[in-house]
This record gives sequence, C-alpha cells and structure tokens, in this order.
Amino acid sequence: MHPHGERPIMNEKNSLGFSVISRRPAPLQVILFPFGKKPLTLLQENNTLETKLIISAKQEHRSDSKMDHWKNRFASKLVSPEEAVAHMKNGDRVYLGSFCSEPKVMIRALGASSLLDVEMIQFLNGKEAESLAKTDPRRFSLKTFFVGRRTGEPSRQYEADYVPLFHSQIPDFFRRRRIPIDVAVVQVSEPDRFGRFSLGISVDISLAAVQSARMVIAQVNSGMPRTMGDTFIPAERISYLVAADEELSELPEEPFGIREKAISRYCSELIEDGSVLQFGFAGISRGLMDFLMEHRNMGLHTEVFSDPLADLIEAGVIDNSTKTMYRGKSLATCCIGTRKVYDYVNDNSLVEFYPSDVCLNPRFIASNDNMIAVNLALQVDLRGQIRQGSPTWTAFEGSGGDHDFMRGAGLSKEGRSIVCLRSTSDRNGRSNIVASFGTRAAAMMNRGDTNYIITEYGIAYLGGKSVRERSLALIEIAHPDQREGLMKEARELGYAYADQFYYHMASPELRIRVRTNHVFKGGLNAQVRAIKMTDEPMIKDLFYHLSESSVYFRYFTPRKSMPHENLQRYVSVTEEEGLSIVVTVGPRENRKIIGEARYLLQPDKQLADVAFMVDEEFHGRGIATFSLNYLIEIAKERGVKGFTAEVLASNIPMIKVFAKVPYVLHKKMSQGVTSLVFRFDEMKPT
Repeated sequence: MHPHGERPIMNEKNSLGFSVISRRPAPLQVILFPFGKKPLTLLQENNTLETKLIISAKQEHRSDSKMDHWKNRFASKLVSPEEAVAHMKNGDRVYLGSFCSEPKVMIRALGASSLLDVEMIQFLNGKEAESLAKTDPRRFSLKTFFVGRRTGEPSRQYEADYVPLFHSQIPDFFRRRRIPIDVAVVQVSEPDRFGRFSLGISVDISLAAVQSARMVIAQVNSGMPRTMGDTFIPAERISYLVAADEELSELPEEPFGIREKAISRYCSELIEDGSVLQFGFAGISRGLMDFLMEHRNMGLHTEVFSDPLADLIEAGVIDNSTKTMYRGKSLATCCIGTRKVYDYVNDNSLVEFYPSDVCLNPRFIASNDNMIAVNLALQVDLRGQIRQGSPTWTAFEGSGGDHDFMRGAGLSKEGRSIVCLRSTSDRNGRSNIVASFGTRAAAMMNRGDTNYIITEYGIAYLGGKSVRERSLALIEIAHPDQREGLMKEARELGYAYADQFYYHMASPELRIRVRTNHVFKGGLNAQVRAIKMTDEPMIKDLFYHLSESSVYFRYFTPRKSMPHENLQRYVSVTEEEGLSIVVTVGPRENRKIIGEARYLLQPDKQLADVAFMVDEEFHGRGIATFSLNYLIEIAKERGVKGFTAEVLASNIPMIKVFAKVPYVLHKKMSQGVTSLVFRFDEMKPT
C-alpha cells in the first residue's frame, strides 16, 4: 500500500522545480505553502480536481512595513557592518558561518578594518574567508574542520590549519572552550513574531558557536530561509544586528557520468523499503534518486539536506513513517544546494535542522532501525581503511559527519554502512583501491566501521572478514587493469597467499548479463551470478556439505578434501575458458552458495563440457534444470554450438535433467559412464 493510501497517477513539477505527486479523483486537497504572493489555483474539469501550486522563488514574503517593524523593534542593536567590526579586538578568535551561509558582507568589513592577529574559524572554508586569509596572512588566519575546494595552493599550508575532529564532537569543544570562540558572526533570517532569528541553512556547529561566544554579530538576510527545529536564536543572545541582504552561496550540480550511475545502481540494491537514509556530501544522492523512485516509506536522518532529497520527499519516496523517533520529520544539520532547496526548507515543518552534537550523535542515529549510511571516499586500502577527500564527487577533504553515521549505522538494528568511490582517479587514472596509503595520507574511517565498499565494478562486503578476505574482495571491484598489480602487492604484504593468483575472469559486461534473481520451487528466492575469486570459502562449504555419493557423482572419485590450491583454480574460470555460475541464498551479509554450474570450452571452441553441483538440502527445487537452461541461453549468445557431459550411469536424477533439453540427445555408455552430446541446432522432433 502506498503511504498516502493510493498509488500516484501523475507526477508534475512545482514552480520550485521539485516533483509533486497529484492524485485523482480527490474530493479534498489541503495544500500548505510557506511563502509567496501568488494564489493557489484550483481547476475543476470533468469532476476532476487538479491543483497547481505556485510558490514564488524569491524572498518577497515580507512586506516593507514588516521589515521596518523588526528594525524599529531592535533599533538599539542595529549597526552597520563597519560599526559591528569596530567592537572586535586584536587577537580575537572569530567564528564565521560556513560555505553557503558565509556572511560575506561582514567578512569584507572585517578585511577593511585595522584589526590584527585575527583567527577566523569555519567548519567548511568559504570563498570570502579563504580569500581574506590568502591576501592578508599577517593579519588573518583561517582554521577549518573540513577542507574544501582549495586549488593551486600548497596542500601542506592548509593541512596545517585543518582540525581533525568528527562533526559531532565540535560543539562540545566550543562549549568547554577547548576551542575558544570570542566572536560569532553568523547569517540569520528575519525574526519571527516572537523576536527569534533562525540560523536557517546552517545550524551544524553554528548554534554552539553562538552559545559560546562572548559577542554575537548576526547578519540579517531576508534571503535566509527560516528553518524549523533547534535553529532559533533569541534576540537577547545577539550583541549586534547588521541588516544586509546578499545571495546565499550555492553548490551547483556536478557532472554525473556512466561510472557514477553504475555505482548508484549497485548502492540502491542495498537499500530496502522502510530504510532510514543518510547521504554524504552531494553527488551520490543525485545519482541514487533515479534508482529509488519506486521505493516507499523511506526515512531521512542526514548531515546535509540537498536538492535531490527534496525531490525524494515530494515524489513520495521519503515520508519518515517508519522512524522510531521524530516520525514524519526529515532531520539534518545544514542545507547545501541551490536557491530552489533553500526556498523549499523555508517554514517547512517536515524538515527540521539540529546541531551536529544532537543529529550526528551515533547513539541517536542508531535509534533508527534499518539505518543506511551512504558516504564517499577518495581511496580505500586493501585492509578496508577509508581515506576521504578531494577529488570525489565534490572536492572536500575531512571527516565531517561520515564517521558518526558509519558508527551509528553499525549500531542500528539491520543497519548498513556503505562507502562509494570510483575505481580510478579522474585526474591521473591511478587506482583508488590501493595496497596502502602514502606517508602523508590520513585514514578517516578505520577497518571495523566499514561494511560495504562499492565501485562501478561491484560490491565488496567486508563485515567480519579477515584482511586476506578483504583484500581479495576489494581487488575484485578494482579496475580490471589494476587487479594484477594489486594482487602482487597483496602477496608482498602478506595479505594474500604466496601462491594466490589473479585471473581475468568474467568481464563486467558478462557479469551484468549473468546476474539475475529467480524463485525456485517452494518459494526459494535466490540470486544467480558469475563465480568470483572470493567465492572460495563458500565453494569450500558447499563441497563439505555434500555427501560422499554426491562428491563421487560430481568428481568421479571419492575426494575427501578441497585444499586452497584446488579451490582457487576451481573458482577462477576465465572468460576464454568458459563460464561458471553460482546460485546463492540468504541475506547479503550471510550469503550461501547452494548450487554451482559451469561450462568449459573444448579446444575447438565449438562444444563445451557442462557440469553441476547442488546442495542436497535443496534437491528437488529445480536448481539443476534452471542452471542448465540458463547456461545454454548464455552459451548460445556467445557462439557455443552445443554441450557435452559425462554422467555416472547410476546418477539417474542428473540424466533426467539432461533428458529435458529440447535438443537431440546423443548417448554413449562406457564402463559405467554415460557420455552425452547435444547441439543447439539439432532440435527434437515435435
């Protein structure tokens, strides 16, 4: 059942550009819009009610008289930018609103002053503050908790001013004055009727800075949305008000290519209906949107609210109906995006903003069941350590709240932590999956916090895996041209067996072609895919789960063991040799192989030998019959002319499986073994 009681039959765009779901017939629709002078238009036609919601994208929701009213009310605090700066002192530590809410008018006034030795502090460096520190470094320095978009500059200079703290920790450092704040300069909305000013799109660490500073200067911007949650500052806490309108900074959408689309598709496979979502900075949320539009009853508990998330809410994907706390509400600490999303969150009671020590507290995050944290990485080493930073989808470096969400998702019931990255760098083509980081590289997430790593080549599950198992899983999703080199380094580091080799197995295209889901007899849901190098432990389990007779039927010998040297060769079927497929069941975190089937090409490449292995617990489900037919389908596409098989004459069930094929079956008996041959161009007579 759709969360609104019926399926949408119409998907339109409102004037802000977000998708709006319309349903008909509808006897009554109540529509709330936060601001805008234009009226709601109702069109009645053929007993069908259609609604058009027109919301002004400009900040015209206050009349001039109301603007004058708040200025008159707080006239004693109202000063010019220059007058406000005049109250600062040499040597002050000045917190500045960050990035999209950077108070640019105030920063320019700060630069025009005669102040000396001012330390500016921002969560994420903004252009104005960065420019000031760069042009006048003797008077101004800039300390940040996140490094963003610094290009063409010596990286060491900026790394020295970066403070490595998790986002959730910073407010406490302000309040305890472990990082003292003398002056807080922030942008705020115009006050409500109670005289409270909203921090708008940047609550994060700004609220703690305001609460901790000895002096607070608020730049009142009519373009700053009034947001809901714990965003309000009483007038009594503000020392000086500066009325100055300016455009809020925007983060434009970045190019989204084939690789990002493939990563988003894999990521969406790990997200189920009813999950509560967190997305890292930009990028991935836009790509995922296309793959989540059919999902329902999703929740949102995230660090950054952005344009794609508003689209998912308006499309009915996110309704927060399954949350254990703040049901019906989307939670975030800040908003970064375009003017469109800033207008969306204005006076929107369905989206609430809270400081980072609240919203990003891992225990609070873990209170949501099925919490899914999706974040980006620059590099991953073969042990599963994560290095974040430039260049990813967005050019930022630092931990932010990603670590908090990864920990929270790990503590959540049925939660999952997911890290996405491109397999190679856009800049130099080098592998982003590396044997180890460089001497100056910093790991932002340790090995135990990472569950899933995704590249455009697939998904690696690392939870509960040894370093050897992690290394092999990560090599499998590295760029194909980099895998042999990574395997060599893994052997040298002792992460892989000394005799471990890497075979160029099924190509990405063939893997995509083979992957399918199938429901077998008895309602058994299974996934079918090409065999992988990391299937070695599961193939070993399957072998030891077979009875002695089944082992004899499969290998024609009473084989007692399956050592590593045999297993690694068994799972390494190159595309030139043929194809091996496996049938798996169970949750992703605990998958089990219950069947394996393969064909191996004969020297002339015309015919191929075919063989099967099915867990006896699952006999009678049609697994062998399906596997044979599926191999035939793929083999024909790849130019194979027919199959051959050697079956013990006593293996009656397998002979019956072959008897079902629609092709002429040629049989020969010799010493208790039945040789079977059938060509795909010889159909049985009807």
